[in-house]
Amino acid sequence: MEIDLKKIPDKKYFTTAEVTKIVGAKAHTLRYWEREFDSLFKLKKLSNKRVFKKKDVINLLKIKSLLKNEGMTIKGAKTKINAFEIDLKSSVDILPVLKEILKELKK
Repeated sequence: MEIDLKKIPDKKYFTTAEVTKIVGAKAHTLRYWEREFDSLFKLKKLSNKRVFKKKDVINLLKIKSLLKNEGMTIKGAKTKINAFEIDLKSSVDILPVLKEILKELKK
């Protein structure tokens, strides 16, 4: 499952409109995935509006990949995520470390 991180802007927070464009899914679909995979999302509300962090956007892209590209059902995707066959949480945490390594290698 390849996620193109280049298409995700380097920002702290994203609006629902921005996430729908990045993920390629409608807002009601994102809300549904948030409810179904609630353990993955810690959404904030600013001014009574939902905002997403970069890791939330990556998680939504991975969920979309499981459902659309791999043809899984919601139940199957939940099972795969819960069985730690894919680790949605750690893949985001390693990115800054990899960027630092890349900087050192370029020197």
